[in-house]
Amino acid sequence: MRQALLNNLEWFEKSGVMLPADGLWGVAERLALVRGNSAIERMKLAFAAWTDHGDYCIMEQRRADCNFEAAYLFLLASSVLQERKYYDIGVKILDFLYFRSGLLERGGRPHIFGSWNWSHIKRTSDVWFDDESWCVFLQLTIAEEYPELEGRYELRKWALALGCELLSAASGILMRRRNFAPGAPWRMDGWLGNLDKPHWGALAMMALAKCHAAGNDAAFLDFVEKYHGYLQECAENWNVSEQSYALLGEISAYSSTKDSRYLDVARKFGSLIAGKMDAAGNIPAEHDEAPVGPHLVDTIYTVNWALLGMQRLAEVCPEFHPAFQKLLSLILRIQDKSPETHFHGCWRGMYDLQTNSWGGGDCYEGGAGSIYTGWTNAPIAIVIARELAK
Repeated sequence: MRQALLNNLEWFEKSGVMLPADGLWGVAERLALVRGNSAIERMKLAFAAWTDHGDYCIMEQRRADCNFEAAYLFLLASSVLQERKYYDIGVKILDFLYFRSGLLERGGRPHIFGSWNWSHIKRTSDVWFDDESWCVFLQLTIAEEYPELEGRYELRKWALALGCELLSAASGILMRRRNFAPGAPWRMDGWLGNLDKPHWGALAMMALAKCHAAGNDAAFLDFVEKYHGYLQECAENWNVSEQSYALLGEISAYSSTKDSRYLDVARKFGSLIAGKMDAAGNIPAEHDEAPVGPHLVDTIYTVNWALLGMQRLAEVCPEFHPAFQKLLSLILRIQDKSPETHFHGCWRGMYDLQTNSWGGGDCYEGGAGSIYTGWTNAPIAIVIARELAK
């Protein structure tokens, strides 16, 4: 695990996703393969900032959620590996976010106060429930674990400001619609995403539960409790990707409140996920933005989040430790060992267990040709760092 973590940190430094390699200008969203990637032209059309390297390009958009995930990874790696260099990189990524990126909305209306625009290349204010939820959660996590950084960035202030906006929007949608049901609009009150799906709603639940723990404000728990009831009722209605997001929401609610109701439903989702795990430790790829198939390891929408959720569940429910270890073993086995610096130490977006190689097809957002910094590499490496810290 230690070598896997070191290899992944080296990938961040040497692949070109972080130029300069000290984090001064943050972390790009992803490295995209060009050769054989049927989705590359659509990617370039939608994300009009890239650096061409021939067989691959760096999609240069700087996203706040990806950068928070990478910053936390480097801070955590410094603690685990006792290496100051990684701490300094984490701080420089945070400096980029707060002082150089222009992503943080400090002024408020007509935009959402405390929100982080989707990326630095957007000409409009695009605020997504899932991405903003990670920004809330990770700002509070960093404030809690690295309190010396609080004064530098006002982490709690900006996290709770955004948390209040998130609560207002999510609660407003619930109040107007009375419940969560198919067919919800994707843009409401300046926010993007469909709360019917745990991909967005359970992550909002995760963030708001963290806000409650940070501020002891009962108002945050209202949405958490209502969405918990929705997840409990519809647990078996979703694919395993959505169930993985749901697990993150429930286990985070339990961690923040110690209320056993949340742990009971977290166990339910853990059992559903473990029940779909095959002999190799894989969970079938079922997300609609990536190629699907039981033999495909989806590291953008499925096994990455399942790994993170199952780790946290196993820490309080030891009966889930074997399933978590099985999934972790698969992840460690498939880490890219190619000699090229843009591959070595990474996890690409999809692995094909039938060919025992990276592959399985490409879509606009998912597939083997997209190698994400956040979403894939940072969350997976965070899991490994947390294991090493035990």
